[in-house]
Order: sequence, then structure tokens, then C-alpha cells
Amino acid sequence: IKIIDVFMCKLRKKLAGPSNCKDYIETVWGRGYVLREPHANEAKPGMSLASDVSQNLNI
Repeated sequence: IKIIDVFMCKLRKKLAGPSNCKDYIETVWGRGYVLREPHANEAKPGMSLASDVSQNLNI
């Protein structure tokens, strides 16, 4: 199902800008994709992934 790969690529590009090129979407071979939180040393204090991305996307 190649179309899913295309959409995941587009989503990664959209998230890369506001998240300073951090890759939040990880490919799990044979399973699919997983959305992961940034590492503790990369995360802003008091902010979750969703609030960080939505704030930068002006949602």
C-alpha cells in the first residue's frame, strides 16, 4: 500500500518545520508507524508533543 507511505512522507515534512526537524513518526518494520514523544532532554518543560506542534502550526 504505497499511498500510505506517500501520506506519511507528507506528514513528516509538515511536522519537520514547526518541530525543528525532529522526527516524531517512527517506522516500525512489519507493523506500521508509531508517533513518539521527543526525548526528555529535547522536550520543552511543561509542553506535550500535541501542544508543541499545534502551537507552532497556529492551530
